[in-house]
Amino acid sequence: MELNQQGLTGSWYEPATSGQGCEVEVFPDLVGPNVGLIQVSWFTFDTTGGAAERQRWYTLSGNAQTGQPTASLTIYQNIGGNFNAPPVTNGVAVGTATLRFASCADGQLTYDFTDGSGRDGSIPLTRLTQNATCSTTGARPTNADFALSGNWYDPATAGQGFTVEVNPGSATIFLAWYTYAAAGASAGAAGQRWFTGQGDFSPGTRSIPITLYETNGGTFDSTATTPHSVAVGTATLAFRSCAGATLNFNFTGGSSSGASGLIALSRIGPVPQGCTH
Repeated sequence: MELNQQGLTGSWYEPATSGQGCEVEVFPDLVGPNVGLIQVSWFTFDTTGGAAERQRWYTLSGNAQTGQPTASLTIYQNIGGNFNAPPVTNGVAVGTATLRFASCADGQLTYDFTDGSGRDGSIPLTRLTQNATCSTTGARPTNADFALSGNWYDPATAGQGFTVEVNPGSATIFLAWYTYAAAGASAGAAGQRWFTGQGDFSPGTRSIPITLYETNGGTFDSTATTPHSVAVGTATLAFRSCAGATLNFNFTGGSSSGASGLIALSRIGPVPQGCTH
């Protein structure tokens, strides 16, 4: 299975541990000819279940070499930030991982943490939504709507941001928002927060209403506890171009209850082929 293709971008999870998962973006040939970059955002929990302070998120990155079946990734953790506000945070390496895709719908993430937690294991991954442009052959189809998918952020608050999947085949938009508590800068890992958002999508739409959810109660890569998701607000994601967007949000519940605002978003990385506005 060819890893160096944008079509593997999207939302992936293990059904047995639904409520946590990974957002993947592949930047084909970004590093050089036949060498792409894979960026993964991993939304999960602490090894002990609990409320919002037990949410955990990590980012992973590494090269995707054309013709190689696996990609070696470094796992990073960001702490020390505040919700939708400075300071900028930087990732610290806390482990390594290997990512493999057997097809356009099935993959595997093998991880080994070096942060003293002793965590290691392997997660089978299933695509959450329909395949849009992934190909098992040399063909590389494009889709103008799906090409809006990827990593988005506000440069003023780098170290937190959004991974978005726009999926016209599934008529849905899904996003994961990796951020912090309002006063998370002094809380260490317990200051991390993440939310998910989902809305209906019609092909060609560029302003999409979204319901925001907070998910708590899960356990890191385990079925020991069952996470539960609750609607905690609304948002509108508007794509101004293939490289710029805005998110207008309003939280009515959850750990960020009362927070509202407008975030100007920039795409991380180059615009995928086929994107039109």
